[in-house]
Amino acid sequence: ALPISIVLVVAGMADSAPREDKVEEQTVLVASSPMVSRITKVLDPMPRLRAPVVHGFGRGSKLLGFPTANMQVRWEHEHSPETLSPEEQSMLDFARTCEAGIYYAWAQVANGPDRGIYKTAMSVGWNPTFTDVKAKTIEPWILHDYEADFYDCELRLIVCGFVRPEAKFDKFDDLIVAIREDGEFCRQTLDDTAMAAISSDPFFAPLDGSS
Repeated sequence: ALPISIVLVVAGMADSAPREDKVEEQTVLVASSPMVSRITKVLDPMPRLRAPVVHGFGRGSKLLGFPTANMQVRWEHEHSPETLSPEEQSMLDFARTCEAGIYYAWAQVANGPDRGIYKTAMSVGWNPTFTDVKAKTIEPWILHDYEADFYDCELRLIVCGFVRPEAKFDKFDDLIVAIREDGEFCRQTLDDTAMAAISSDPFFAPLDGSS
């Protein structure tokens, strides 16, 4: 693994007022492609998102080898958000205002057989390496092996921070390497004591399935 310098920043969403938080710099050991630089930019506040898992393009697992969940974003109501539920509005607002790129998060399939809360590397954007994406997507790669698919289940996410902007890769192999490294970077970042504590947030459903 190559040592890279990671800048820890506290930042708001794209439309938030600028902050003057202290920037702390530290060095961690993590594999990194020469073409991709990564940071840990903590979001304040951390978005809490919930949406059904829907069918996407089917590339994550079949083509790339990384099974991602495609969260429903109600783009068809972009110009009439008042018709949406609060959860749907939050999803749409996040998709509209956030910077396209890779984020680290905690995720839970709230009403599935496996309700564990797991580390996540999340991609938000238009997937510029491909040309068939017409709307911004939110695709978490939950760093856990599930025994079964969970389409139509509710996925809950706490988005902790930003890692890097979206990038287009000319070589397919480079994309695969970058995704693998994004996952490892997010995994290590979420090991931080403050980040790990977020997995106990009451936003997540009880693990025993009680209400």
